[in-house]
Amino acid sequence: MDPEVLAEMLSKSASSLYGYLEDMQFMTDPPLGVGITEVVSYDVGKGYAVLHLRSLIQDTGSIMLMIDSDLLQEEEAGFTRYDEITKTILIRPEPAVLSRLSISHPRLLIVSDMKFLIKSVKTFIDLYGDSIRLPDADPIYSEPVFPPGSMPSGQQREAVANVLSNRLAYVWGAPGTGKTQFVLAACVKTCIDGGMRIALFAPTNNSVEQMLRGILAAFSEKTLGGKILRLGIPSKSFLAEHPEMCENRQAQNRTERIAECIGNLKEILFERNSARIRKKMETITKTPGSGSGDAGEETGFRDAISEAQSALCDRDRPALSIPEYGKMTDQDIIQLMLRLTREKERLSSECTDRRLADVSVIAGTPLQFVSRFRPRGSADDGRMELDADRIFLDEAGYCSLMHAILLFSNGVPVTFLGDHMQLPPVCEIGRDMILSWMERNTAMKNVFLWDMNALYCEELLTKNPDSVIYSYRSGREAYLGLTKLSELTETRRFGPDLAEILDSFVYRNGMKGNAGSGLRIICIDAVCGERRDRENEAEKDSVLEYLESEDPEPSETAVLTPYSSQAKLLKHNLGKYSDCVMTVHSSQGREWNTVIISVADNGSGEKEVPLRFTSSETPIGLRAINTAVSRVRKNLVIVCDRNFWIHKDGELICEIIKKAELWVPEREKYNGNR
Repeated sequence: MDPEVLAEMLSKSASSLYGYLEDMQFMTDPPLGVGITEVVSYDVGKGYAVLHLRSLIQDTGSIMLMIDSDLLQEEEAGFTRYDEITKTILIRPEPAVLSRLSISHPRLLIVSDMKFLIKSVKTFIDLYGDSIRLPDADPIYSEPVFPPGSMPSGQQREAVANVLSNRLAYVWGAPGTGKTQFVLAACVKTCIDGGMRIALFAPTNNSVEQMLRGILAAFSEKTLGGKILRLGIPSKSFLAEHPEMCENRQAQNRTERIAECIGNLKEILFERNSARIRKKMETITKTPGSGSGDAGEETGFRDAISEAQSALCDRDRPALSIPEYGKMTDQDIIQLMLRLTREKERLSSECTDRRLADVSVIAGTPLQFVSRFRPRGSADDGRMELDADRIFLDEAGYCSLMHAILLFSNGVPVTFLGDHMQLPPVCEIGRDMILSWMERNTAMKNVFLWDMNALYCEELLTKNPDSVIYSYRSGREAYLGLTKLSELTETRRFGPDLAEILDSFVYRNGMKGNAGSGLRIICIDAVCGERRDRENEAEKDSVLEYLESEDPEPSETAVLTPYSSQAKLLKHNLGKYSDCVMTVHSSQGREWNTVIISVADNGSGEKEVPLRFTSSETPIGLRAINTAVSRVRKNLVIVCDRNFWIHKDGELICEIIKKAELWVPEREKYNGNR
């Protein structure tokens, strides 16, 4: 696609979505595109505050702090770390903010507003949209460096070679096939050893840490020590495990504030010197014969002096009106400047812009790149430059096309990794509404780009707009003409039975499981009577009974359901496990030892409700169930009305529970019943 046409299309898409949210955001409950988490209490310390949250934040990639009606951006709030276990956020804001918290005790909220993210995307497109293009830099190939002690399969070796030797590549595989812990890890180590600098991206903060943990599991932190910089707000556990890897935004912010202070002090000295010079000039002009020439020259000299006086002093001079500076001598100001300069030099080694020059790998979300960086080789405009020789995007199937396409502004080889057979990116506007706008050719027609995944980048870059529009309307798979595809079909995560089922329903590429996987599949029969819509009380009771009986570690447990109404019901009734509850959409990019799936749907109810997110006969249902199953490491627990689902031959859930062991509650064991 022509670069100007592409940039205009992207810009219109961002503007349209921003305008829609601005008009409609608070017409819904909860507000459209807004996530709000209440701060129930906070403790203020020396230079910091700990915020105690009512509930977990699903992703910390784009949060702000609201103090009463004032909204502070991430940098102003000084978000430092997030702890899911205690539901706390550590902040290090300006002293004035801490003082306000201590004295006036305002109401605090953690807010994520999609409008601000869209605005960042729009700004980036306006600044650098003409740089978005197919990679024009050739890949630098070197002999692959595989994880020590590993025995790579032929598929894994081929995938690594394909990535290293192509400008565009996509590594596709189900969980446990080695996408991250083997292929990506080997590519990262090979690039580092070859003297290259690379950027690793994933759609959410959770998936960024999952990606980095996979790489570090293959190559120890000692091997990669000091070579990775993780952008954004780390979780408490990741910060504790890898403190030297995490960004110190406070050092960066403090350095910037110090630079402003030094600038103010320099202004004070300049104004004082200006005032002294003006007095000298006034003395000169009042002295007879100071021009040392005839009358005309004398007049010209005095006029010149008068103009110089006006230039120096006849203007706004706000710095001189600050009373605190008025009490300081010039020597006091010079000494303060020296102290601040020394502090700035001390902090410089911890600043992001300085650390970027010292690391080989930068890791974060595409939105962190969009909001803080400029493309490689672009003119210095105050943003940091993303000087990377290669770009990798993990969980590409879950990353929005609008975010991923901006990574192509760097002109370097790009590799996607992921599984496009799981859920697509989350879009705040439903597909039916977007299709209606496209059909009517309204100004909103380009919003569909937010509802497509990263794999369509090549088609957007090489085809005309009609081709991409047709792909969205028809659901056609992404065009990968230049992109080298590598398929990984051997999974260590799933046993042979589950792998065969998933291959039959989802992957259809010959996926094979591992007999020694150790994955346990359990079915809990929750016989459901009357229910309203998607809420299922019987499943809620069964989930609670299982959790109370088995007592899994909450931090290693997820309770997933396709529907928000069922998630709300579960969250209000699971006690210490309430924060383990989320929709399947919210679970993308994360994994747990125990995953409990509350199906919610069955054939009973006051009205006929279609099996939208649970039937594998619908594309979205197939991907939702596959995504939920893919989040598990050890124990997969499916809670459903077994009698309803076991007779639905040809459904993915039916085939899985046929292979599952039936969980028997303790009360039934005691009674000798099943």
